[in-house]
Amino acid sequence: MLQFTDLHYGDTDGVDGYTLQLQRDMIAKVKPDLIVVSGDGVSGHEGYYFFDTFHIPNFFKKHWKKFTQAISEAGIPYAFTIGNHDIDGDLDRYEIAKLDMTHPLSVRKTSEGIPDTLNFYVPIYSSKNQDKLAANIWLFDSGSKGCMDHEDSWGCVEEHQIQWYEQESKKIKEQHGADVHHIAFVHIPPPEYMMLANQGEIYGSSGEPVSCPNVNSGFFDRVQARNDISAIFVGHDHFNSYGGSYNGIELVYGQKSGYGGYGETRGARVIKFKEDVDANGKVNVQRNHYVMYENGTVDTSRELFVKPGKKQARCITEPSKSTFRKLRDRFVFDYLLLAGEILLVLLGVYALSKIKCGSLRKQNSIHEFTEMSDEPEAAV
Repeated sequence: MLQFTDLHYGDTDGVDGYTLQLQRDMIAKVKPDLIVVSGDGVSGHEGYYFFDTFHIPNFFKKHWKKFTQAISEAGIPYAFTIGNHDIDGDLDRYEIAKLDMTHPLSVRKTSEGIPDTLNFYVPIYSSKNQDKLAANIWLFDSGSKGCMDHEDSWGCVEEHQIQWYEQESKKIKEQHGADVHHIAFVHIPPPEYMMLANQGEIYGSSGEPVSCPNVNSGFFDRVQARNDISAIFVGHDHFNSYGGSYNGIELVYGQKSGYGGYGETRGARVIKFKEDVDANGKVNVQRNHYVMYENGTVDTSRELFVKPGKKQARCITEPSKSTFRKLRDRFVFDYLLLAGEILLVLLGVYALSKIKCGSLRKQNSIHEFTEMSDEPEAAV
């Protein structure tokens, strides 16, 4: 698997060109069986005009075609789940999900999931026995702003998503047993990523505070209770690519991939599954992963260290949206503009009709006057 995260198409055409080439290079070097785009494929906040007031029509679709272009060229199946910036533009999460399911290489349309969303799972069957489920990949939409009705927070995996996961997890265990190797992809890291950096040992690069929801939805605890997902892969924080084990689950950042957005170190994370047969004939799936940078170098380091410096006291989040942004995101200004355009058309039609009516009246008056002038004068 090749994990692209934070591609951020939509900044400029020139920047998008560099990102497209990076994707092509990564795909050519890794030759993956599956590509995962774990959010922020598109910088939706760039999809506005006139002082960032009105939505640019078809902005997301145009740039969705861009971030799937290299995937289409390679003919490799892909899985996509939404990041906070994907829904900043002209499409909401449900419209994005429906659009993504139109792509012939998207695995979403053939996967079980919450209807009309990008919360789903991808079954991986054994190379030894095609009827046996060997691994399972979960993808969760962690939203944008707001978690559990707290607006002043990054998004999170909410209660209805957790309940769906628990129900499907039970079904998989009943049908395929407890030996299936589960991993998950989410865009926004849950608060446990901050706890790991504060309290545990990590490997890799920790270049910025964790931007996680400042209210805990319980997603990590419920995953831990189910005891199936052994690793979670995220994006969102462009300067972070660290990982480590927290309460028995490996928490890992992907490597920021795109030229759009902040951060100048780019690449992708490669995740490999391998089936091994033990002495008793039991098949086990082993997981390995590493970062590949855009220049082709590979970072496989697992040297653990305690993060130095002051501990992060709380999740970093953006302030709640201004009234202007809330109205803009609800298309209020677009509707007002459309209403204004319709009104101008109606006024134009009305003005033309008045001019035409006036012209007809004038022509009729001239015609009547001409007819009267042509009549012979009465005899005196």
